[in-house]
Amino acid sequence: PPLPVVLDEAANICRIADLPDLYSYLGSHGICPITILQSYEQGEGVWGDKGMAALWGAATIKLIGAGVDSPRLTRDVSTLVGQHDVPVRSLTLGEARGGVSEQLSLRRQEILEPAAVREITPGTALLLASGVPPAFVRLRTWFTGPRREEIAAHITDATELIRAGATGEGPVPR
Repeated sequence: PPLPVVLDEAANICRIADLPDLYSYLGSHGICPITILQSYEQGEGVWGDKGMAALWGAATIKLIGAGVDSPRLTRDVSTLVGQHDVPVRSLTLGEARGGVSEQLSLRRQEILEPAAVREITPGTALLLASGVPPAFVRLRTWFTGPRREEIAAHITDATELIRAGATGEGPVPR
Protein backbone atom coordinates (compact mmCIF):
# COMPACT_ATOMS: atom_id res chain seq x y z
CA PRO A 1 0.00 0.00 0.00
CA PRO A 2 1.13 3.60 -0.50
CA LEU A 3 3.08 5.15 2.37
CA PRO A 4 1.92 8.68 3.22
CA VAL A 5 4.70 10.86 4.64
CA VAL A 6 3.30 13.96 6.34
CA LEU A 7 5.71 16.90 6.45
CA ASP A 8 3.88 19.41 8.65
CA GLU A 9 5.60 22.78 8.99
CA ALA A 10 7.89 21.58 6.18
CA ALA A 11 9.54 24.98 5.71
CA ASN A 12 10.31 25.34 9.43
CA ILE A 13 11.01 21.85 10.72
CA CYS A 14 11.86 19.44 7.91
CA ARG A 15 13.80 21.52 5.41
CA ILE A 16 14.64 18.79 2.92
CA ALA A 17 16.73 20.65 0.37
CA ASP A 18 15.89 18.42 -2.60
CA LEU A 19 12.21 17.84 -1.71
CA PRO A 20 10.93 19.38 -4.99
CA ASP A 21 13.10 16.92 -6.97
CA LEU A 22 12.07 14.00 -4.75
CA TYR A 23 8.31 14.54 -5.22
CA SER A 24 7.83 12.59 -8.43
CA TYR A 25 10.56 10.07 -7.54
CA LEU A 26 8.92 9.22 -4.20
CA GLY A 27 5.48 8.99 -5.82
CA SER A 28 6.76 6.44 -8.34
CA HIS A 29 7.87 4.27 -5.40
CA GLY A 30 4.54 4.39 -3.57
CA ILE A 31 5.67 7.05 -1.11
CA CYS A 32 3.20 9.95 -1.02
CA PRO A 33 4.70 13.10 0.46
CA ILE A 34 2.17 15.47 2.03
CA THR A 35 3.79 18.86 2.49
CA ILE A 36 2.07 21.41 4.71
CA LEU A 37 3.13 25.05 4.41
CA GLN A 38 1.81 28.23 5.99
CA SER A 39 2.21 30.09 2.69
CA TYR A 40 3.56 29.68 -0.82
CA GLU A 41 6.20 32.32 -0.05
CA GLN A 42 7.39 30.28 2.93
CA GLY A 43 8.20 27.48 0.49
CA GLU A 44 9.99 29.90 -1.83
CA GLY A 45 12.16 30.97 1.11
CA VAL A 46 13.37 27.38 1.54
CA TRP A 47 13.44 26.00 -2.03
CA GLY A 48 13.61 29.21 -4.09
CA ASP A 49 11.20 30.30 -6.82
CA LYS A 50 12.00 27.41 -9.16
CA GLY A 51 12.02 24.79 -6.41
CA MET A 52 8.67 25.86 -5.00
CA ALA A 53 7.17 26.02 -8.50
CA ALA A 54 8.46 22.47 -9.10
CA LEU A 55 6.99 21.26 -5.78
CA TRP A 56 3.63 22.93 -6.55
CA GLY A 57 3.60 21.50 -10.06
CA ALA A 58 4.46 17.97 -8.94
CA ALA A 59 1.78 17.90 -6.24
CA THR A 60 -1.22 16.09 -7.72
CA ILE A 61 -3.48 17.22 -4.88
CA LYS A 62 -3.46 20.75 -3.53
CA LEU A 63 -5.58 21.84 -0.59
CA ILE A 64 -5.89 25.59 -0.05
CA GLY A 65 -7.35 26.54 3.30
CA ALA A 66 -8.42 29.72 5.04
CA GLY A 67 -5.96 32.54 5.56
CA VAL A 68 -4.34 32.87 2.12
CA ASP A 69 -3.04 36.43 1.93
CA SER A 70 -0.69 36.15 -1.04
CA PRO A 71 -1.98 38.24 -3.96
CA ARG A 72 0.00 36.14 -6.44
CA LEU A 73 -1.24 32.81 -5.05
CA THR A 74 -4.86 33.96 -4.98
CA ARG A 75 -4.56 35.02 -8.66
CA ASP A 76 -2.86 31.74 -9.60
CA VAL A 77 -5.50 29.65 -7.80
CA SER A 78 -8.27 31.69 -9.44
CA THR A 79 -6.67 30.96 -12.84
CA LEU A 80 -6.45 27.23 -12.04
CA VAL A 81 -10.13 27.12 -11.06
CA GLY A 82 -10.91 28.64 -14.46
CA GLN A 83 -13.63 30.65 -16.12
CA HIS A 84 -17.18 30.11 -17.26
CA ASP A 85 -19.65 31.82 -19.57
CA VAL A 86 -22.07 34.21 -17.94
CA PRO A 87 -25.14 35.30 -19.91
CA VAL A 88 -25.48 39.06 -20.28
CA ARG A 89 -28.86 40.48 -21.24
CA SER A 90 -29.14 43.92 -22.76
CA LEU A 91 -32.25 45.90 -23.64
CA THR A 92 -32.40 48.67 -26.21
CA LEU A 93 -35.23 51.14 -26.38
CA GLY A 94 -36.13 52.11 -29.93
CA GLU A 95 -36.55 55.86 -30.37
CA ALA A 96 -38.58 55.83 -33.60
CA ARG A 97 -41.25 53.30 -32.74
CA GLY A 98 -40.83 53.09 -28.98
CA GLY A 99 -40.04 49.38 -29.22
CA VAL A 100 -37.69 47.37 -27.11
CA SER A 101 -35.15 44.90 -28.41
CA GLU A 102 -33.40 42.33 -26.31
CA GLN A 103 -30.00 40.82 -26.91
CA LEU A 104 -28.35 37.96 -25.04
CA SER A 105 -24.57 37.49 -25.17
CA LEU A 106 -22.00 35.53 -23.20
CA ARG A 107 -19.13 36.97 -21.22
CA ARG A 108 -16.20 34.97 -19.79
CA GLN A 109 -15.82 35.41 -16.03
CA GLU A 110 -13.64 33.84 -13.36
CA ILE A 111 -15.43 31.11 -11.45
CA LEU A 112 -13.60 32.07 -8.26
CA GLU A 113 -12.25 35.60 -7.99
CA PRO A 114 -8.90 36.08 -6.20
CA ALA A 115 -10.70 37.88 -3.35
CA ALA A 116 -12.92 34.81 -2.88
CA VAL A 117 -9.80 32.62 -2.52
CA ARG A 118 -8.66 34.93 0.27
CA GLU A 119 -12.08 34.63 1.91
CA ILE A 120 -12.15 30.83 2.16
CA THR A 121 -14.13 30.07 5.31
CA PRO A 122 -12.29 28.43 8.21
CA GLY A 123 -13.23 24.76 8.35
CA THR A 124 -13.35 24.49 4.55
CA ALA A 125 -10.72 24.25 1.84
CA LEU A 126 -10.44 24.41 -1.91
CA LEU A 127 -9.39 21.07 -3.37
CA LEU A 128 -7.39 21.09 -6.60
CA ALA A 129 -6.75 17.51 -7.70
CA SER A 130 -5.36 16.39 -11.04
CA GLY A 131 -7.99 15.34 -13.54
CA VAL A 132 -11.09 16.48 -11.63
CA PRO A 133 -12.90 19.82 -11.33
CA PRO A 134 -11.99 22.02 -8.35
CA ALA A 135 -14.24 21.60 -5.32
CA PHE A 136 -14.81 23.13 -1.92
CA VAL A 137 -14.59 20.56 0.86
CA ARG A 138 -15.58 20.66 4.50
CA LEU A 139 -12.68 19.76 6.78
CA ARG A 140 -13.15 17.45 9.72
CA THR A 141 -10.81 17.60 12.68
CA TRP A 142 -9.47 14.35 14.09
CA PHE A 143 -11.09 15.07 17.46
CA THR A 144 -14.58 15.03 15.94
CA GLY A 145 -14.05 12.01 13.68
CA PRO A 146 -14.98 8.38 14.20
CA ARG A 147 -11.40 7.38 15.24
CA ARG A 148 -10.96 10.15 17.82
CA GLU A 149 -10.46 7.77 20.78
CA GLU A 150 -7.88 5.68 18.92
CA ILE A 151 -5.97 8.78 17.80
CA ALA A 152 -6.10 10.32 21.28
CA ALA A 153 -4.61 7.11 22.73
CA HIS A 154 -1.75 7.23 20.17
CA ILE A 155 -1.10 10.89 21.00
CA THR A 156 -0.96 10.04 24.71
CA ASP A 157 1.48 7.16 24.03
CA ALA A 158 3.68 9.30 21.78
CA THR A 159 3.74 12.15 24.29
CA GLU A 160 4.78 9.74 27.05
CA LEU A 161 7.56 8.28 24.88
CA ILE A 162 8.86 11.77 24.14
CA ARG A 163 8.72 12.73 27.83
CA ALA A 164 10.48 9.53 28.89
CA GLY A 165 13.17 10.00 26.25
CA ALA A 166 13.72 13.64 27.23
CA THR A 167 14.05 12.81 30.94
CA GLY A 168 16.37 9.83 30.36
CA GLU A 169 13.86 7.27 31.55
CA GLY A 170 14.00 5.52 28.19
CA PRO A 171 11.07 4.11 26.22
CA VAL A 172 8.02 3.23 28.23
CA PRO A 173 6.60 -0.15 27.19
CA ARG A 174 2.88 -0.38 26.77
